[in-house]
Amino acid sequence: MKKALSLISVLVIAAGALVSCGSKKSSSSDKEATRSEDKVEQGIIGTWVPSGDTLKAMMDDLGSGMTMEKAEIVFDEKNMTMNASVDASDIIYVTADGVNLSGENFDREYDGEVLSVVIEGQEVASFERMGAPDKENIYGKYTNDEMGFVEGGEIYFEFVEEGVSYMVISQSSEYTYDEEAGTVTVVDADGEEEVSSVKIDGNNMTVEDQEGKIETFTRAD
Repeated sequence: MKKALSLISVLVIAAGALVSCGSKKSSSSDKEATRSEDKVEQGIIGTWVPSGDTLKAMMDDLGSGMTMEKAEIVFDEKNMTMNASVDASDIIYVTADGVNLSGENFDREYDGEVLSVVIEGQEVASFERMGAPDKENIYGKYTNDEMGFVEGGEIYFEFVEEGVSYMVISQSSEYTYDEEAGTVTVVDADGEEEVSSVKIDGNNMTVEDQEGKIETFTRAD
């Protein structure tokens, strides 16, 4: 069973999906999650971003050529949602007359629903548009069969404009939080439960799963 509280594993999915689209180029990101020092709340409900070694591990797992734009866990009254967004512009983006893969421009075909990458007349990759068809506008959100499956969520590319694209992952699970026991129980898409130890100290949260893996988070603004 996939670790339900592991935000690092979600980023690994993104890294693997991006690698399947082309070779990685070198770049780096030194973005750090920030929060308001004077905003101290109690309880688990809210938005939490990775910090410390957890943030470093995410950046290491992404590797060069990829930049993490957003990574967070959001707890509401019932659901725990993990969101991740990775800048994919160095790997793939739509051009004025084609699709650029790792710095090389290729032909494309587009019928308003499916965007195909074509090399010497042969389709080598295809992306299915999410939402209503739009023959006039190629930009938008697309899924790809090679991107895999995320339990209880979705994974897609967002082609924003020429030269700009993102890989987005969102995964939700039901959870219960026992503040007295210091545990979070998550139910995955298969109905299986996983219990993790959770310690909340003001704006800081430490999560330890059943195998002893520890991740740390900071409450977002």
